[in-house]
Amino acid sequence: SARIRVAMLGTREERMLLIRDCSRVVAMAVLNSPKLSETEMEGFAAMKNIQEDVMRGMARNRLFMRNYAVVRALVHNARTPIDVGLGLLHHLTAPDLQQVSRNKSVSDPVRRVATKVFRNKTERGG
Repeated sequence: SARIRVAMLGTREERMLLIRDCSRVVAMAVLNSPKLSETEMEGFAAMKNIQEDVMRGMARNRLFMRNYAVVRALVHNARTPIDVGLGLLHHLTAPDLQQVSRNKSVSDPVRRVATKVFRNKTERGG
């Protein structure tokens, strides 16, 4: 469809609109766009109004997970599914874990596990 083509080859502004598209196929096409920049990835990870499937797609995408800012933004995002947030906690540094454990917008289970992981990392010394 035309929207998928635009999602893959369109401008930054078009991708920013289409990532929030109600069609999962179109939103996922944005994630696979060859023109996608790291700045856009970070922005998408922090967005509160994108679908759960898109968040899961980001977490499964190696390109996204290589960027620490994206991982941090996904964990801090209140809309990130709990299982995805929990899986990413171990990639965070101690100061970021401490921030997550104090962030009231993050779901309760993620905050609790972040506190445990933070304690383990600080006891071990890194």
